[in-house]
Amino acid sequence: MKKKLLSLLLVSAMCVSLSACGGGSGDSDGGDGGEGTAYRDELNIAVDVDAETYNPILTNNTSGNRVGQLIFNGLVRLDNELVPQPALAESWDISEDGLTYTFHLRTGVKFHDGADFTSADVKYTYDEIMNEENNAPYRNRYTAVTSVECPDDETVVFSLDTTNSALIAYMDLGIIPQGAMDNAAAFGTAPIGTGPYKVDGYTLNSQTVLKANADYWEGTPATETINVYVINDNSTRLASLESGDVDFVCSPLTASDLELVKNNDELVMNMVPGLGFTYLGFNVEDPIIGDLAVRQAVAYMTDKQNISDVIYSGMDTPGKTPLLSSSWAYDDSLTDYEYSKEKAEAALDEAGWVDSDGDGIRDKDGTPLAFTISTHTDDTSRFQVVEYLQNQLKEIGMDIDVSVTEWASFSDAMMQHNVQVWVAGWLNQLDPDRMYDMFYTNGGSNYGCYSNADVDAALDGGRLTSDEGERAEHYQLIAQTVIDEVWYVTLVEQAYVSIHSNKLEGYTVYPSGSIYTLWQSKIAE
Repeated sequence: MKKKLLSLLLVSAMCVSLSACGGGSGDSDGGDGGEGTAYRDELNIAVDVDAETYNPILTNNTSGNRVGQLIFNGLVRLDNELVPQPALAESWDISEDGLTYTFHLRTGVKFHDGADFTSADVKYTYDEIMNEENNAPYRNRYTAVTSVECPDDETVVFSLDTTNSALIAYMDLGIIPQGAMDNAAAFGTAPIGTGPYKVDGYTLNSQTVLKANADYWEGTPATETINVYVINDNSTRLASLESGDVDFVCSPLTASDLELVKNNDELVMNMVPGLGFTYLGFNVEDPIIGDLAVRQAVAYMTDKQNISDVIYSGMDTPGKTPLLSSSWAYDDSLTDYEYSKEKAEAALDEAGWVDSDGDGIRDKDGTPLAFTISTHTDDTSRFQVVEYLQNQLKEIGMDIDVSVTEWASFSDAMMQHNVQVWVAGWLNQLDPDRMYDMFYTNGGSNYGCYSNADVDAALDGGRLTSDEGERAEHYQLIAQTVIDEVWYVTLVEQAYVSIHSNKLEGYTVYPSGSIYTLWQSKIAE
């Protein structure tokens, strides 16, 4: 059922795909591609934020993940229907009780430095991501694994203490060579993988140079060099595409800017429903934000339809829950806070937040109702959302400051729980189990310090059964709790947009935002 629904989603998405040259599709061959066509030896792409690290154990942003897929391989690769396909593992077996995973590895694979890839590298990678000292962002995905053994160089056996229905999808983790974590920071900017491209140079907040791996096990990449440029501003990134300075850009992009390229017959634009959402997060340990009534008032004052229509120009659609509406686990009967100024004011009044001194700002026990909403400079739409919320909340007596910093500072503050309310997003919602990172007590991406025994039990329960109906019930309980407790306000479900030169051939759109197929892409001169 899951595969069927995703297939239908993709077919529908491709039917509404927009092309600036009047015929773009999810699988675009761009230029003429006829006999005798000359191709460039460089492909230039632009991303929104610096990867910071390409180390798969430590990476925690979109650029690190997307570009990292060109540098590393996992045991499996998820296709555009999110079905695991063989990669470094040619095949695998799962025991009837779901507690033993045996992977049979591909032979003859080499790392970029010429070293042989073996089962010992797989064991090393998973031992390191599970090592608590490394503080890996996605460690919680693998907590069921008790040991990784290598009976021989071509076989890896994972033993689990409990079943985890989502585990096979998480086996796309990039495999690193033994010893890489001895100097994890250096490895992050000069990584060695088994993927189609090698990192030939890295400049912080500027450029990563990828060179073709001529010994890649799947074949020689189509283009010798891929230059990855960091262009933080969405509009500037798109302007660089229009001018020809870069050949490919993808989400995040500012919806209003897309109108500027629709009639450019030199560009191809594809828009498909993505696997991500933009949300408003809350630090529940903060003295002000920890009051449920305050969070409820914010939820009531958030007009998602207006945000979708005005800020995102309908590109991103109103959100409801951290379960995407395209998910097999989604249930439309889940209830959300309606937009209502009256209910927002009533919630605050009932909780004792009133304007006792007539200064226009509500207060309680001598404490003014004041807090800061944070986001980053690299997505102008999110900046607009923050400004919109600032104005909305001032209408009901809240004193709102805005903090907009560059991505590295913002993400560090978020991960250190040094924000009160923030606007950010999540991509790669491949399975509802992704909520484990966000909402499990002490979860790796639980930036709001959330803790609820029922949610923890439901997250565990979703891993313990393979029955899709039972799993859906667990995730619906979690989603409704997140709404009721206002841990997140899901603002919009994201579309995934990619735009490229009409001379680009071989690129395939993935709703996950994967750019892996660029290894098979080439661009005509």
